[in-house]
Amino acid sequence: MSAADSSQAPPRTPARQPLNGLATLALAYGVIAVAAALVPAIRGITGSLAVPALVLAATGLANARRLDGAGTKQALAGLALGLIGLAVNLT
Repeated sequence: MSAADSSQAPPRTPARQPLNGLATLALAYGVIAVAAALVPAIRGITGSLAVPALVLAATGLANARRLDGAGTKQALAGLALGLIGLAVNLT
């Protein structure tokens, strides 16, 4: 190995897109809210999980604007699933 080889910089890895944890939580809470709303035995216990899904989705969308769109689809899916879970719980 010559001196010229050791002075070369290592190859650069592409920068990772920032993560939006609130959008991910909104999606998780939305999935759990819909799944729990479909099971009558646990509906009374987990009936309020749709509300945190909606709140997390709203804040996840706000963060997505700040993070150049990171997590927008997850936040929208969490919002939709939260609304579905709330509608199923209220009927």
